[in-house]
Amino acid sequence: MSELLVRLANAATDSYSGGDGVLTAEYLETCRELLPIIDKFGTGFTLIRSDISGNIDRLAAAYGHNNAKYRDLFAIISDEVQRGGQEGKQSETNALLWLKRASDFIVALLHRLHDDQQVSLSAAASDAYYKTLYNNHTWCTSAAFVVVLKLVPSRETFFQALGTPGEQMQQDLQKLLDAYEPLLARIQKFLSEHGLDFATKV
Repeated sequence: MSELLVRLANAATDSYSGGDGVLTAEYLETCRELLPIIDKFGTGFTLIRSDISGNIDRLAAAYGHNNAKYRDLFAIISDEVQRGGQEGKQSETNALLWLKRASDFIVALLHRLHDDQQVSLSAAASDAYYKTLYNNHTWCTSAAFVVVLKLVPSRETFFQALGTPGEQMQQDLQKLLDAYEPLLARIQKFLSEHGLDFATKV
């Protein structure tokens, strides 16, 4: 069993509210549980990890201002939109947008590894990148990212770092995907419906 994958899957499951929202504290914990998995991709992913951590901290700071009011993640963003501050680079909206995009990339990578038990980690990372983050990156950022994707460890080394490879690992991955992908889709739906999926590239 992979304890890291199971913890992440459970955290994602806990993030669902009773309606269409997302529970803030639980979602931020989900993102934190993603970080140890990112560490297993090697030092090339340090910048990605740093970006995710920074965006978690920004949303956590907003949540800390009023835990009761901001129990639902989308309440933080809705308040910021009312203030007209959603388009700033340091906005909570931007933090959620890029946190979601980075998570999309990692989850797509894990999905590729789950579906094809022969694909290398480097190839899976490249496929996931072009399906997710690529469209939001400038040429310079993309060129640098492609280099980083070649620095990942082997598939075998990655899975050994996660736990005991085998059928149970596949089941743990499936549990994670079943919990996390719908959560990301819920966040994307909110961002799209409110015109917050900004096309600005970095």
